Amino acid sequence: MSVFNIYLLRHGELVETGVLCGRSDIALSNTGKQQLVEASQGLVDISQCYSSPLIRCRAFAESYCQQLDISLQITADLKEMDFGDWDGQSYQTLWQPQNSTKNAENAPTLGDFWQNPWQCQPPNGETMASFTARIDSFWARLLHQFEQTVQKEQQQCRPKNTLVVSHGGVIRYILAKVLGLPIPGVNHMANIDVPYGALIHIQVSIDSNGKAWSKLML
Repeated sequence: MSVFNIYLLRHGELVETGVLCGRSDIALSNTGKQQLVEASQGLVDISQCYSSPLIRCRAFAESYCQQLDISLQITADLKEMDFGDWDGQSYQTLWQPQNSTKNAENAPTLGDFWQNPWQCQPPNGETMASFTARIDSFWARLLHQFEQTVQKEQQQCRPKNTLVVSHGGVIRYILAKVLGLPIPGVNHMANIDVPYGALIHIQVSIDSNGKAWSKLML
């Protein structure tokens, strides 16, 4: 059986705090930069890296890959959710129903979204179905890469360990997939905390039939 290691790394603290930061391209604070340096120090044999194109992920990924002289693939599938009209606004503003959107009285609020994101789309934002579909696409491609290298016995070009630099929402959903939590569902959003600079280890095993199996390593 062949085994691959994936490390999911959430970006660090932002220069602007207290805002709903989805597609808003906000940079890391000095503390946030240091969080990523410390989180990645113990990693060994990283041979490839994937990153969200947003600056809070991409800047570190580019620097890290340049230092190790390894390949970096930037993919929009790893972006955080697009919160539309809410994106970039302060939580204090968004928790007030009358300010949650520019539209009329019955428009959804941020509270509505957190309670049931599958039924509540942020105004002019992304649906959960769209958000999860693109993450599913990325994850399937990554696992297929592992399956293919084993099937073709491509030992020399087989990736050792993979680093994925992304966002809290993306990582929580990947964990929900790995842990087999109900999807659609809200358990992963309410019960999994992924703090700034968190590093999560996922191990992928390819069985004798060439199928990939993932598990969370604690």
